Amino acid sequence: MKLVLIPGLDGTADLFADFMKALKTMSLDGEVECQAIAYPPDRALNYAEHEAYVRQRLPAGDFVLLAESFSGPIGVSIAAAPPPGLKGLILCASFASNPLPLFGPLSRLIAAFPAMKIPPRLFAPCLYAGRATPELRRAHANAMAKVKASTLRARVAAILAVDLSAELRKIVVPLLYLRAQQDRLVPAAALRKIERIRPDMLVEEFDAPHFLLQTEPWRCAAAVLRFIDYPVAGKTEPIEEPDGSIPAESVERVARLTNEELALIDAECLAQASTRWRKVARIVGFSIKKLQQRIPDVPDVFYAQRVKLLVAQGKLESQGNLDYMRFSEVRLPS
Repeated sequence: MKLVLIPGLDGTADLFADFMKALKTMSLDGEVECQAIAYPPDRALNYAEHEAYVRQRLPAGDFVLLAESFSGPIGVSIAAAPPPGLKGLILCASFASNPLPLFGPLSRLIAAFPAMKIPPRLFAPCLYAGRATPELRRAHANAMAKVKASTLRARVAAILAVDLSAELRKIVVPLLYLRAQQDRLVPAAALRKIERIRPDMLVEEFDAPHFLLQTEPWRCAAAVLRFIDYPVAGKTEPIEEPDGSIPAESVERVARLTNEELALIDAECLAQASTRWRKVARIVGFSIKKLQQRIPDVPDVFYAQRVKLLVAQGKLESQGNLDYMRFSEVRLPS
């Protein structure tokens, strides 16, 4: 399965880098590949022209489309008249109609404004909500510097005039909405408008700002993979839950582990780690295989708990959510 990403207002697709890295890391055996489509930085296109541009670059095989912020209406329009391979649509901190209706009358006025750029730092409180890193600020500034002022002006005017509510009703593929609870650009009302039309849409919420994929790449990647597994791929298993506690049938076995055996498990987990990031599920699996003769019948959940303990002790570094073996990585301290 391929995940096709279409970007926010900057249109460069540069700001997807961390999210794509997280998705690649979490995706088992390359089950999900990413393709990001960037918009022309020097052309003042309307939504219909952006849609035509994207359609020409969609893959031939099966794919899920993720539309970030500005691109939401493009994703909705494509899904309403879908190409053969489209299997699902994800809207990220986005909208199907003007999210700021009070400013709707200004769309024509903005289109007539002289071309000028507003420094990205002035939008920082709305975009980052205190979550910006120097790297993110730099990446955002570099992305915006690539785009002509007239191009940005045309995109803002398009946002204030758009309404694809009717197209939402035509969509038959599964829908997922990734909502940033601290979003100061796209209000919760934008989501509620979509939900009134599509109550069947799945929603995942995050305590994050408008730059959701940039500030929560790992959690968003986990949500996207769950969506691709179920319902897009039609798997019968429920949406993946955290690893959970030790199974009842294994509690007594774990309680009988000696200090020597615990030390062996910890040592093997550390031996399976390296200075490069490795998935926790991989470390757990290889450790169990190595010790299954000496310490049999110990469940993988317990090994995962020992990995979390090693992280807490500072013997391993982690990224991602350690409650999910599949969606987290560890490495030896560099």
